[in-house]
Amino acid sequence: MEHFLRSLKVFWRSERLLRENELRLLSQKIQCNALAGLVALFGLVMLSLSVFFALVPYMGNALAALSVGGTDLVLAAVLVAYGRSLKPAEEAKMVKEMRDMAVSDMENEMIKAEAEFTALRSEARKFVRNPVESLLPVVLSPLVGAVAKGMLSPKKKASKSTPQ
Repeated sequence: MEHFLRSLKVFWRSERLLRENELRLLSQKIQCNALAGLVALFGLVMLSLSVFFALVPYMGNALAALSVGGTDLVLAAVLVAYGRSLKPAEEAKMVKEMRDMAVSDMENEMIKAEAEFTALRSEARKFVRNPVESLLPVVLSPLVGAVAKGMLSPKKKASKSTPQ
């Protein structure tokens, strides 16, 4: 049972660490994607302005707004790519291995407990169906031992009481 509890504690801690790591990673990804969305929105505004300015005077301010908008979109794409490229830390692999080992240990302990329970249940059924047969070896063994001692005791007394 102690082994099962230790495995359960290892499983619980490893799951907690994995969830904390996943939450941190997800938070970073969300922050990067939110910033990328903000930059992309600003880029879209700038592109819209650049099209507007491109139509009005045919050059000048439009090229500046177009280049700023294009740069913003490239930056947004880089941030999205970086956010998608974030991977779990190396320690997460180790924690997953520990969790898997703990789960395996718990499964083994549960299999052992189930086998013990099945054996106990079959013994209980056997006792309920035929209690005399179940108790006979337990009662018969001490009884035979006592009879054997009783049979040997008079012989020893008889051999000791006869003078030589």
